[in-house]
Amino acid sequence: MTAQYDFYKNPSPKDSKKRTRYHARVVPYGTTDTKDLAQQIHSRCTVTPADVKAVLSSLSDVIIEELKDGNRVHIDGLGFLQITLKCPSVQSPKEIRAESIHFKSVAFRPEAELKKRLRATDFERVPDKNHSNELSEARIDLLLSSYFSTHPHMTRSDFQSLCGYTRSTANRRLKELREAGKLKNIGAKRASLYVAGERLGESSQGSQEVIKG
Repeated sequence: MTAQYDFYKNPSPKDSKKRTRYHARVVPYGTTDTKDLAQQIHSRCTVTPADVKAVLSSLSDVIIEELKDGNRVHIDGLGFLQITLKCPSVQSPKEIRAESIHFKSVAFRPEAELKKRLRATDFERVPDKNHSNELSEARIDLLLSSYFSTHPHMTRSDFQSLCGYTRSTANRRLKELREAGKLKNIGAKRASLYVAGERLGESSQGSQEVIKG
């Protein structure tokens, strides 16, 4: 199987006059979870899927403990894991105490052998667009205002279809719209249902754009 990719715009300031540039990014077919890994490993040896899952679970626990002890973890064939830190910016190390040092993230450095094997990957461009449309704030306001003129409420799926977003982008933009007071969630935590907020339409006032039905 080949890996699929598509092109995405490089981020740039809104007032930038530089020519738009693009970069290639893998478009995942899906997510392979622990259950999938266990089944694949089972198909290659005599170990049962349950035993594989137990080992992977223990591996995760052991790696976490080793990282918390300040160790770098090396997994043969993959690479190295190490935690990174964050702290306030200071002019001298004497200005900061251990209480101000916090965990930031986990850095991964792949082994040379892993990179060598991945260089043999075949790529093909996705036949259809799989990433989200790029819509201005005013355009989203107009789309929502038009939608709510004929619908009392909206689901995440409705919003996703309306704006041409992927699920992850739709969830992110819905959160932003709620925080901006443009949408209000009247549903349950796991069954969100949105209605127009008091501030919906503020960014589209004076816009000459017309929604085509």
